[in-house]
Parts: sequence; C-alpha cells; structure tokens
Amino acid sequence: MEGQLESLIEFLHDNNPDLRQIALKNLLGYTVSTSQYQQLFKRNNMRPIIDLKNLCKDNTVTAHDAYKALINLTNDEDICKEMNDENFLKYLTETIMNREAILADVACMLLSNITKNEVTTVKLLSLNVQPIQDLSNSTRVMDQLVDVFVRGLNRKYNKEAEFHFLASVFANVSMIPQGRRDFFLVSTSYDNVAPLSKLIIFTEHPNIIRRGGVISCIKNCCFEIDHHLDMLFEEKINVLPYILLPLCGPEEFDTDDMEGMPDDIQLLPLDKKREPDPHLRKTLLESLSLLTTTKQGRDILRQKKVYPVIRQMHLVENDENVGEVIEKIVNMLMRDDEQNHDYVNESQDFDDYDDKIEEI
Repeated sequence: MEGQLESLIEFLHDNNPDLRQIALKNLLGYTVSTSQYQQLFKRNNMRPIIDLKNLCKDNTVTAHDAYKALINLTNDEDICKEMNDENFLKYLTETIMNREAILADVACMLLSNITKNEVTTVKLLSLNVQPIQDLSNSTRVMDQLVDVFVRGLNRKYNKEAEFHFLASVFANVSMIPQGRRDFFLVSTSYDNVAPLSKLIIFTEHPNIIRRGGVISCIKNCCFEIDHHLDMLFEEKINVLPYILLPLCGPEEFDTDDMEGMPDDIQLLPLDKKREPDPHLRKTLLESLSLLTTTKQGRDILRQKKVYPVIRQMHLVENDENVGEVIEKIVNMLMRDDEQNHDYVNESQDFDDYDDKIEEI
C-alpha cells in the first residue's frame, strides 16, 4: 500500500490536470490524523505539501480537495510550519477577500489552522496588500480580514461564504502580544476604530465557531493590563456589556442593582438564554477575572454592577469549573481592596475555542 500511495503522490505535480485531480481524490482519505500513512506527505523535503499548495490554485474541484487535504494535514506541527509561506499566505487571503470565490470558507478554515504557528501569525500581521473596493480602505491584511468578517455576515459580501472561521484566526492572532498590543487594541489609521470593538458584537452569535473565537479573542486581549481602561470605557472599546450579555439569563434585577448597570443588560426579554457552552461561559468569566487585576478595573466593575449579574448566574450554574471562576470574581469584587493586590494570574492560559480542523 505504501508504494502505491507514493506513486499516487508523484502525480500531484503531473502536467496532466486530470491525473492530478484523480490522484488527489484517491489520496484525500490518507491525509487524516488517524491515517498511518499521513507521514508520507512529509517526504522529499515536504514536496507533497508544496504540491498541495500549488493545487489550491487549480480548478475548483481539485482546489477544494487540496484545501481539505491541507486542513487535515496541518494537525501535524512540522507540516504547519511548512505553511509559513508569504506567497501562499497572500494567495489564501486574496481568496478569502475575493467576493466571487467559491472556496473562501475552506480558505478561512486553513488559515485558522496555520495561524496556530506563531511565526506564521507574525507574518500575517505584517502582510500588506492593495485596498479592496467596497470592503476595506486599509492595506493591512488583518484589517481586511476583520472587515470581511463583519461585513460578510449572512453572505452579504460573498454568497458562498460565511467567514465564521476567521474568528478562530483572530483568537490565534490575539494569543501573541504583538497581535493584541499592535492590532486588536489600537485604533486603526483608516477608520480610527480598534479592531476588537468590531468583533465584540458577536459574543451571542448563534454560530459557535464565530462567537467562540471572538470570546477567546476578548479573553486574550484582557491580558493586556495597560489597555484595561480602554477596553472598559464606553467611549472606547466598551467590552463589558458584550462579556455580560452571554452570562445573563431571564432574571430580573432590583432597581438598586440596575443603577449604573450597562443599558444593554438592564431589561432583557423573558426568553433570554445564557451561553449554553460551559467552556465559553468559563472563558467569559476569566475575562472578567482578568479585568479585576487593577483597582481601577475593580472599581469600574463595581460601578457597572457586575456583581448582581454574577450572583444571579451563580444560583443556576451547575458546572464546577465555571463555579470556581465565579467565586473568584466575587471574592475580588466584594473584598476590601486593602486585601487585594494588583496582579496577573499567570496560570490562566491563553485560549482559543477551536482545535485544529481536521478530517473534513
């Protein structure tokens, strides 16, 4: 079998497009992580991976299978590193931004996987291209990705794409300080808006990939203590209502509790649902916990009546891990500040919601 697969792999760079397509179709099942033959794609100095990158530019059927193969194969760390290719990154992002591209969503999935590699993520942050008419006036690829993520909702930009997996890209980018300090938390030159403020509206989106990636991006950005005030001020990023909304249920608050509370969470409908995923509830709460790092942050959370929201949530929370974070926040907000010390809890890992996408 191994010899047969090696012969098929050679056809990935054949001059005959039909042979390339047939070979790839037959190899696709062996690209999954459970395949004992996955390592064959790493031979000859990663020549099969180079071939697959080239096949992403082939006809639509072949390109679709090439994307699927690379999505499966990038669960391997060495292969993921091989994707650190500026020319391919440009092609990938150009595909995502092309409003006629049929394969924009699978390109988003592959970009989500390869930005698990920090070197690739740094390269993506520095990538510049031409502005895109009717989408973004910025030359930075990251700005364009944020704009297509927002404007492309409900297939309004590309009828073939939803761009949900860009949320996972943003979660990956926000895991490195450069991504948080130099991109998400800084107002852009072309529209004077911090990119994070464009994303926070999706913390209650019905698609778990979109809201999960955004929620993880928020938490990662909360590690930047120097930016906490910008994140909390209403005239700046104003992240607090979008953290609290998914944590709220249909419960009513007393008048005293509502005084100072963000307007968006004061009068919620009777059918209001909390975030159903315990991992995401925990991530949202960890964001709040990070925002209690400084006295100024704690004071703002007290003024905005975060405690009543957390108290109501605690009454119905049945996940032990989530409950532990709730108790930590309560302790930080209710104790005398003379007992509190400004700190960053280094034990809280940077997080992103999705593992590498594979076996599609």
